[in-house]
Amino acid sequence: MTATHNQLTNAFHRTPHDQNTFHFLDEKVTLLVAGEDTNGAYAVAHVVKPANQGPPLHLHEHEDETFYVKRGSMIFYIGEEIIEAKAGFDSFVKELGTSVPENAPLPQVGPPAEEEIMSLVTVSKKYGITYPEIEKALNTK
Repeated sequence: MTATHNQLTNAFHRTPHDQNTFHFLDEKVTLLVAGEDTNGAYAVAHVVKPANQGPPLHLHEHEDETFYVKRGSMIFYIGEEIIEAKAGFDSFVKELGTSVPENAPLPQVGPPAEEEIMSLVTVSKKYGITYPEIEKALNTK
């Protein structure tokens, strides 16, 4: 990895191997991108945890965390707010999308029909996604 004025100049790719996979507390953690790869800008870890386990409430003073829940759910406490993050965006895409070959070109689409918009809004609600402007327009009809 080459850095110029703290900018990354080369792409990199990681797969799990003996030097980047660790047992950490009750987790198995694979460091796919480490801080030394990004001049300390970010890191990416793939974490596998046992069900119904998690760390005690804690604060990070020096970094932010981002989570992508692939299976199950996690509960996060952010200030007074409680968020249950569930696996599901992939389910949303699968429910509304159409399977295509890997090398398929971008779809050719025009403006959606009202029926397609209604379907999008209805299915989205199952996944906690709302469209205030679209729903407002639909409710005034």
